[in-house]
Amino acid sequence: MSVQFFIENAAQLLPYALLLAAFLFLAFQSELARNRVFDAPVLALLVLFAGFREAMTPDMERYRQMYEGIGSGESLPLETSFVYLSKLLNWLGLDYHALFFLFTFFTLLFVYLGIKNYTTHVKLSLLLYTLIPACFLNLFVEMREATAVAVAFYATSLWIRKDIKLRYRLPAVLALAALSLSFHFSAILYWPILLVFNRFIRKPHSLFLYLPLLIVTLLIPTSLIMGAISSVALPIVPARYQSYITIFMDIEAASTESGQLLKTLIYVAIAIGFVIWRSRSSMRDTDEDIIPLNLFVIGVVILSLTRSLAAASRLAYFFLIYQIVIFPALLENMKGRVARLAATYIVVLFYLAQFAWGLAYYSEEAANYPFLRFQNLVISLLH
Repeated sequence: MSVQFFIENAAQLLPYALLLAAFLFLAFQSELARNRVFDAPVLALLVLFAGFREAMTPDMERYRQMYEGIGSGESLPLETSFVYLSKLLNWLGLDYHALFFLFTFFTLLFVYLGIKNYTTHVKLSLLLYTLIPACFLNLFVEMREATAVAVAFYATSLWIRKDIKLRYRLPAVLALAALSLSFHFSAILYWPILLVFNRFIRKPHSLFLYLPLLIVTLLIPTSLIMGAISSVALPIVPARYQSYITIFMDIEAASTESGQLLKTLIYVAIAIGFVIWRSRSSMRDTDEDIIPLNLFVIGVVILSLTRSLAAASRLAYFFLIYQIVIFPALLENMKGRVARLAATYIVVLFYLAQFAWGLAYYSEEAANYPFLRFQNLVISLLH
């Protein structure tokens, strides 16, 4: 991408600029007004913006076709949530916009509930979620996975926060884990990783572990990882899910997405910045502080190991979302109001640049990065 790319699509930037302006207006208004109302208006804004979107990408067009196919009686090998919601909405006589709306609503609801469990800095965390391409903008591309990530994010918060009063904690987490899997099959890999690496996730580690781990994984060939998956995972994975494993081994896709390496390098830099920042802060070694950081590091490692395969690297999204609560926690422990304000501006500007970059999404059909041209049903009806 270049400056010329954004100049050519300047008119298409306006809806996204207005969204961010409205978000910031609501944030400032809630701080200045006595009632401090923010959560409901900003969630309504995000749902209105993304929930009434048209089929504006090839992925969304496929979702539309699958929705209409299910309405016509076709049997498709999709997740249960997609199938049953499609059947219900078709029975009610609603078109595909209703499905897009529900997935968006569920995604933002679970993200919001998770944020509330992780941090008191709801405004900043929601802003980061909106700016990070792998989060909010992913609703316009990988809608099903975005919802599964949100459900897993909330479920993990219940697992982490033992101080949250919940009578049936384990059944609730298990039910939410099943719900995340019902939205996207990739969640079947997230939960075993949490179990296998439970001890690593719950312990603080030194820079001498984090830094080599983040750097060395960049040097491991992706083909080696795919070969290990082929020999170990396929024999034990049920036939129903094997197609998702084979996607990870599609080596032919290795050189199609030139932006993957740059994205990986950026995330490695973010992770190194987080772990160094935390090592110099006065944060306590509590589950609430340690686990999100370790989960994010795992996500960056997964992204590094699968960097040549865009489809496989999406598993990392289940872990990369934790950056939206890591930065507010680090910021809270900074000394000096000016230093906190400066750090906030720098990080928000950094993520704003990522947001602009994310508006050029990778299209397998076009084998390039077209601009995410915004289309919304409500705006269309007003014209």
